[in-house]
Amino acid sequence: MNKFITGTMAVAMALGSAFTAVQADAATRELRFAEFGPNAGARAIGLKWLDEEMRKRSNDELGLDIIWGGALVGASGAAKAISDGVADMGSVVATYAPGELVTYEAVDTLVYPDEFVGMMASYEFMTTHPAALKEADEFNIRYFGNYTTGPTQLLTRDAPVASLEDLKGKTIRSVGVMVPALEEFGAATVAVPQPKTYEALSNGSVDASATYYYVVDGYKQYEVADYMTELNMGQILGFGIVLNKQSFESLSAEHQEMMTELGRDFTIEMARIMNTLRKDTKAKLVAGIDGHSIEMVEPDEGMRAALIAAAEKDAQNWLSKAADKDLDGDEIFATYSKIVEDLQAQVDTNGYPWD
Repeated sequence: MNKFITGTMAVAMALGSAFTAVQADAATRELRFAEFGPNAGARAIGLKWLDEEMRKRSNDELGLDIIWGGALVGASGAAKAISDGVADMGSVVATYAPGELVTYEAVDTLVYPDEFVGMMASYEFMTTHPAALKEADEFNIRYFGNYTTGPTQLLTRDAPVASLEDLKGKTIRSVGVMVPALEEFGAATVAVPQPKTYEALSNGSVDASATYYYVVDGYKQYEVADYMTELNMGQILGFGIVLNKQSFESLSAEHQEMMTELGRDFTIEMARIMNTLRKDTKAKLVAGIDGHSIEMVEPDEGMRAALIAAAEKDAQNWLSKAADKDLDGDEIFATYSKIVEDLQAQVDTNGYPWD
């Protein structure tokens, strides 16, 4: 009898241990995160911070399963894939979802180089404006937080570009408001996703890329280009993280509140990372990485101003998109501009949160 009881208890204890192990393995719900960029560079640093914070703030009940390098879905299909539930969460670019995130594209109508002001203005706009909230809901997503590319520079393959005249005849990888700006001064532009830009520069199918310091570093584009014209123009801000609507709604009320707060904190942290790494990366590129260095080129007087003037004309194209979607483009543009103005005034008075 004692042997039977002992054996039974041993089996029960073994089953209990197995059940506890299964519970431990299942305790953390990992949201499948689609990231089209590599596990390197500024965005990777930010996403790893996000995963750590999510686990910490949820008592290890929530985390991320980050699928890097477009292995789950590429940049051009990311927004639709998240909307369809292929991923719970992921990085998206508004212009890669034509007609779906037109309100989000409004944040790219201003040529504005400050990372923190641009990102936090985008965050406030996307989380408060009725048109932005409605559009996201209809697309079956929930906005989470923002990235930025940082100020736009011009990376060139074989020859420096120091004037508007130098743009003539160049084929340049570009997106957003840089497209009409560059084309106005004689360049041809092509839309090439960043993961494929290295190859395009390497084989000569493009002469240059309108790009950003962190991208040149993260995608190792310094290996296939020699010059960087420091235009210090605007940034792409229609670029952030969204959640599948059903995935968000499946979270507990407590976790939903945590995720909402975390989205804002992530945007601030990402702004700090971008602001710091922009300066550090420029120094690295000039000094050289693995034997490859970039020569910084100062554009001649008037080049930047002329490109900004041309780029800001593109706001009219966005207003046409807004009208096609029955959006009040003038009101949206004015509201976003006021948010930017107010945030810049706060920074002028108080500095950045991390100062």
